[in-house]
Amino acid sequence: MLHIVEPTLNSFTGHCYSLVEAIAQAVPEGKVCVWAGTQSGKFWPVKDQIRPYFFQSVRKIQSFFLFRKLLKKPGKVLVSTAVSTDFLLLDWAASGKIPKDKVYLYVHWVGGKTSTAKKLGILAQRQPNLEVLCSTPLTTEFFRLLGFRSATVPYPRAVAAAQAKPMAAFHHLLVAGAARMDKGFDRITDLVDYLASTQATLPIWIQISATHQSTHGDEVLFQINRLEHSGYSHQTLIENTLSPTDYQALFAGGISIQPYAEVDFQDRVSGVTLDALAAGCPVVVTANTWLGRLVCKHNAGIATSDLSPTGLHAAITRTAADYAAYSQRAARAAVLLGQEHSARAMIQAIFESHDDHDV
Repeated sequence: MLHIVEPTLNSFTGHCYSLVEAIAQAVPEGKVCVWAGTQSGKFWPVKDQIRPYFFQSVRKIQSFFLFRKLLKKPGKVLVSTAVSTDFLLLDWAASGKIPKDKVYLYVHWVGGKTSTAKKLGILAQRQPNLEVLCSTPLTTEFFRLLGFRSATVPYPRAVAAAQAKPMAAFHHLLVAGAARMDKGFDRITDLVDYLASTQATLPIWIQISATHQSTHGDEVLFQINRLEHSGYSHQTLIENTLSPTDYQALFAGGISIQPYAEVDFQDRVSGVTLDALAAGCPVVVTANTWLGRLVCKHNAGIATSDLSPTGLHAAITRTAADYAAYSQRAARAAVLLGQEHSARAMIQAIFESHDDHDV
């Protein structure tokens, strides 16, 4: 049995649903139990897999007690979106040294706090059997240097229902995913103001739904207010969280605009980038980032360091001018990425031994 712990899984918002779904689909014989938010039972497709458990306001306290319970039970534990707090809670919840091949933490990225690294390094000495799975090699190396058992596992993706198909005609710009400042939401607002001031007619669809925290911060609310008063008649603001099917449909005929912060996404995987390519949708993205390198590798869009309105508009214009070719390369990339990001690698890391801890 694999116990997947994902406290933020309360809706289709963000990466949580697709990530956990991909892993759950790949678990041998479906022996999986998903510990998620209290609303998760309303939408999770396999009812006997889901455990609606976490309340947002007290999820850290609940995590401690759940870890203490699961450490005493048979089966393996996977924290699917692990942060430093999870390491500490697991250490506190354990009565001693956590057994080998028991607990796996999937880390998507690492912040730059030196104090956090020092605490984790000390914890690695107390809990040498914690298995840290990372989405990128640089993050893997970070945890290895701290003393953890660590392996690289590409970000898992659910098996696609249909293969991506190239799209011949450009229809709209798309800003997909929850509205976040680290994903350049203010740059999107600047772009819309620019389009309005130049009397452009480019359709732009913008998701303004909240993250799994359910509410927007003041900075995001300010940017949404700017969009609502931009006077650009060709924009469509999408307020509600969409079903996976409706969300994926947004990419058809689109150019996905992703002016994410370089410092935050230099070595950080983006589910939206993978979603776009999976749909055969070209991407305009920040250079010198994980997503920028991915797009350039497959020539499936344009990576730019100029995230000003004129810089983004220039990249959009170039992509739209050769849209069919970019879409075709994005569709080809989707096939390769579907293999590379199969959840099979995650299952191998958890259920099959790897002496060298490389996946």
